[in-house]
This record gives sequence, structure tokens and C-alpha cells, in this order.
Amino acid sequence: MAAVSGVYLFVYRGLGALPAASSLFGHGLGTLGVVLMLATETAYSVRKQLPTATWGTNAAWLRFHMVTGLVGPYMVLLHTSMQFRGLAAATTVLMGAVVVSGVIGRYLYTAVPRTQLGPERDALATWHAVHVPLTWALFTFAFMHGLVALYYGALQR
Repeated sequence: MAAVSGVYLFVYRGLGALPAASSLFGHGLGTLGVVLMLATETAYSVRKQLPTATWGTNAAWLRFHMVTGLVGPYMVLLHTSMQFRGLAAATTVLMGAVVVSGVIGRYLYTAVPRTQLGPERDALATWHAVHVPLTWALFTFAFMHGLVALYYGALQR
């Protein structure tokens, strides 16, 4: 996040204003952020679901999931140029909900022993039942935002 912030501040100082979301730099931030978010979801989930996978430990992939799950949304937030309207605003709100949900899940994951049964373990299951659909809603909105941006930004010129 520090490296991304450094590059962003460099561009900001060069422009004298926040980089526009529709600029090459803004689109690059948004695209790279979404790619990191997709990697966050898919790589960790695939590794977790394949019991025969030998590429890295689940703990290493969870760390990858957490880092990219913070850096990707941060890049997307910078992409917005702090302008929140329409579908992009709804997508940003969903993104924030997924990040907050992920932080809560990380807390629950470390607080609840794997062998424990009862309300704490139920809380982890409930969290998972909320976090995953929120994530899919986010990707649906992000995909729609990308299509709308392409249509109005590139094809309507």
C-alpha cells in the first residue's frame, strides 16, 4: 500500500490534482485493483478446495488473500478520484462491506479454535455465509461498472 501511495502521490504532484478515474493512470489503478481482488478470491479459494494441492500452505495462501484483499480495494478506491456516484458508488460501498467483512472474518478465524463447537463456531459459519455472497455481489457490480465504463467511455466517443 505504501508503494501504491507513493506512485499515486507522484502522479498527483505532477498533475496538481487527483488523477481522473477515466485517465490512463486511473483506469490502470482500477483494473490492477480488480485483478488483485479476483486473485484474492480465486487463488485462495481454489487452493483451499483442492486437498491434493501442494503449492504453498493454506496459511501462506491466507496471507496472500489478506494482502491482496486490502491492496486491491485500496487501488480501486484511489481509482475513484474520491467521486462516488451511481453504479460506481454502489460498487464502492459493496467493496467496503467486503473488506470490513474480511477483517471481521480474520478476527473470528484466529479467535475460534478449529476444534471448538458452539456459538463461536456458528459465528464463523454465519460470517462465511455473509462474506461469500457479498463478494459475489461485489464482482457482479464491478463487472457491470466495467461494461458501462467501456460502453460510455470508449464505444460512445
